[in-house]
Amino acid sequence: MASKKKKNKIIVNEREIELLNKYYEVDNKKRITTMPLHYDKASDLINNKIISKDNYLFDYEELSNINEMIKRIPIMYKININFQIDDYEDYEPEKLMSGFNDALELNQYNLFREKRFKFFKAGILLAIGILVLFIAVFAKLNNWFSSQDETVAYEVFDIIGWVFIWEMVTVAFLTPSELLVNSTIFKLRVLDVKFLDSENNIVIEESLKDLSKKWRTERKIEFFSKWALLISGISFLVMGSLNIVVNFSNIPFYLEGIEKESQAYIVIIVILLDFLVSILEILGGIAALFRYNGRISLTKISIVFSILISLLSIVLFYAYVSDISKAFQAFAPLLISILYISGLITNQHIYKIRNKDYE
Repeated sequence: MASKKKKNKIIVNEREIELLNKYYEVDNKKRITTMPLHYDKASDLINNKIISKDNYLFDYEELSNINEMIKRIPIMYKININFQIDDYEDYEPEKLMSGFNDALELNQYNLFREKRFKFFKAGILLAIGILVLFIAVFAKLNNWFSSQDETVAYEVFDIIGWVFIWEMVTVAFLTPSELLVNSTIFKLRVLDVKFLDSENNIVIEESLKDLSKKWRTERKIEFFSKWALLISGISFLVMGSLNIVVNFSNIPFYLEGIEKESQAYIVIIVILLDFLVSILEILGGIAALFRYNGRISLTKISIVFSILISLLSIVLFYAYVSDISKAFQAFAPLLISILYISGLITNQHIYKIRNKDYE
């Protein structure tokens, strides 16, 4: 039995299609819309604020206008963009096409930077939220407040902590990015880009697929390096801050232990090491976030921090080996350090490769 062809389940507004046919060249069978854009002269497309002797960068405002027009075309239609120019003046069509592609590619790099800052901001908000919630629980368990104030104080800390965490969710996942929307529209919907003369003859033509092959995309090693530095940096900041809160609250118990312990110097050394690891974790977290944001000035000191944290974590792990919770607390920085170092090494490798490309 011959299989039946699947019916197109997309709901089409007939009036919308009628209007589309009225103003654009439409192939309804193939569902391709040709967007004819008319310009008196080539300089109307050029970004005159950025002057280059041999290259012409496409005007960003015009690119934004094209994006807005694309959004008004039904989603089921692919799009061909035709730039019909009456007078090319002294501008070369090949360089106009190159300038159009360069403007799209530069938007991609702006998108990378926007994403990096967005997740950096979200990470800081998450760190603050976790720290505030931890202080709320820790304060309640250790009776930092009087019985009358305890409930109110806990609720205040709890609300503040969750406000920061929900703000993190908003920043990371719910805030729309115009650059991301426009980039996705171009990649998914535009098929071909053509430059035509005043008589509608094709001067130059390229598919967006071919144009986008020239764009530098984020490689897997860059993706890993970026997230390894962000996660380890935020983790170090949180762990270091939490450890300092815990250590300060435990000072009376430390002093009691020193008085009872025959070898009091061992207890003092362990306490000092614990504080030192906490400070190094905070400094290491700051260094990792600097590196995540593309600043290489703290590279050497970052390596020193990560090695010291690893060594001190091993020492503390053996010192606390009889106490499972404290042993894990000492071992966790070692795991984060491994992630930190791997992110640092891959990031440095990427940096060296890029430097060679520009030498």
